[in-house]
Amino acid sequence: MTLSAFVCGSATLLGGCLAISDAIAPKVTFKQPARSAEASALRSVIILADSAEVSQQMSMGLESEMSKLRVDERPYYTTAKLGQRITAQPSDAQLSAMARSAGVDAVVVVTGGGSSVTATQSTEDRYSCAVNVKLFKSCPKDQSRTTKMACTTTLGSAAARVRIVRAVDARSVFVDVVNGQAKHYRCNDQDIPQADRRQIAYDAVVSATTATMQILAPSYVQGPLDLMKADAGLPAEVLKRFDAASEFAKAKRLDEACSRFEELYTDYKESTALTFNVAFCHEVRGDMLRANQAYKRASELANAPDAQIDRRLTLTEKALRENPAVFMPANPNAAATQAPAGKVAASGNGRRVALVIGNARYQRSALVNPVNDARLVGERLKRIGFDVVTLENLDSARFGAATRDFGARAKGAEIALFYYAGHALQADGENFLMPVDNAKMRTMEDVRDGGGVQLAAVVAQLDVAAPAVKLLVVDACRDNPLPSANRSLAGGGLAPVKQPPEGGLIAFATAPGRTAEDGTGKNSVFSKHFADQLMVANQTVEQLFKRVRAAVKSETKNRQEPTEISSLVGDVVLATSK
Repeated sequence: MTLSAFVCGSATLLGGCLAISDAIAPKVTFKQPARSAEASALRSVIILADSAEVSQQMSMGLESEMSKLRVDERPYYTTAKLGQRITAQPSDAQLSAMARSAGVDAVVVVTGGGSSVTATQSTEDRYSCAVNVKLFKSCPKDQSRTTKMACTTTLGSAAARVRIVRAVDARSVFVDVVNGQAKHYRCNDQDIPQADRRQIAYDAVVSATTATMQILAPSYVQGPLDLMKADAGLPAEVLKRFDAASEFAKAKRLDEACSRFEELYTDYKESTALTFNVAFCHEVRGDMLRANQAYKRASELANAPDAQIDRRLTLTEKALRENPAVFMPANPNAAATQAPAGKVAASGNGRRVALVIGNARYQRSALVNPVNDARLVGERLKRIGFDVVTLENLDSARFGAATRDFGARAKGAEIALFYYAGHALQADGENFLMPVDNAKMRTMEDVRDGGGVQLAAVVAQLDVAAPAVKLLVVDACRDNPLPSANRSLAGGGLAPVKQPPEGGLIAFATAPGRTAEDGTGKNSVFSKHFADQLMVANQTVEQLFKRVRAAVKSETKNRQEPTEISSLVGDVVLATSK
């Protein structure tokens, strides 16, 4: 038996080979998203606390941690300073006014702090032998002795109410009690100091401060390096470069390793190992959504059960369930302020983000073109300067996570653009975008209650994110995915949208109550012309959609007429001449 086989065979007592391999694998640093996406967008704050000792300790700890926090090797907070001690609970409006006066994004208020320390007695069994026993020999039963040893568990707890009020709209983006704990365990026969109750209480406060920071900002944790070995079928030169990238990772130069894996992946996208390793790089950077999508793609390429892929899929899916508003890195050089009305110009200097979704592989009533449409539109948006996330064939859980994540990415952006191609339905005047796991959706009630994504919810998330310009483009209503499906719904199409988002525009591939054509070629009629017009320089968004409407009407002989509803102020230009 080899040493590795012996270790893995013996590891069943410790929870299997995974526990052993994780323990000895090289460690890498994983970025963890902030638990509050809204709070994480606030980069300059004042910290207030009441007179409670724990509140004061936490506020000073927060100021210290914020001042030294670096994310992606850059300071995360531009301002983090302590304010005056408060004697009453100020209103949201008062705190917002205070933040605006100080020129910061928000006020963090820590109140009602308290701590406690408790001790619990227990015993542990100690085993001894009354006679000396040779190595590998067991003690005779009649010589075995068991004694009870007294032990003490000292547990410290600390808690305070944390409230975060945003300056721009006088709204509490987070309000909750945050807890921390510290533990000391000692048995009387152990050569360790007895518990210092005051130190344990302080350690619990530090734990509560750390928990608060994890709400406010991204953090980092250590985890095992978990890269996949190269596919056997890769060319020799590629294998050599693959191995070189792996060596950089083992040497804790993961940035260089990921850069090399991603360069190789550009030309070998059918490689399971490269797809997996690129996914791992996304995960390490805290980009759980892209990591999860890439792991799913690696699983498809493997075309067989794979424990390593399944392990990472489980971890990323758990992260998405627990914290859907996953942290996505913004362009650090981008302008973080909204452009004033009438000034959203063609300069392209502000941050522009886009979420592009194409759903085609439905469990019922699959479509042909949406994935092609999403890829085409996503590629064109990238070419004109957008930071684009393109996702395909989303089920209800991933669809919801994707839109919540987009809301987090859209904070502080100049332009946020949402594009969707796939099925959509209306129920009681509400428009629902359809995830691909629609097998059990047989009635409109199923759509409403069982996973359909409300277009209004996407609009609401963008309203909260408050980018300067909000653009939503819906290429849907292609047919009815419910039972007895046909090419047009009874009373078909989508419901009219009565009110566009403030500072925004919603465009539909066809008029309210009408259905859109899927197209006879690779792309839908609408997406083809929309993508073409995206590349036309120096036209406003309104001009763009007028030209799309004319082209679609002409090609469909007036059977399809795109529409839009707008509250834009000023000229918005997506593409500019070089």
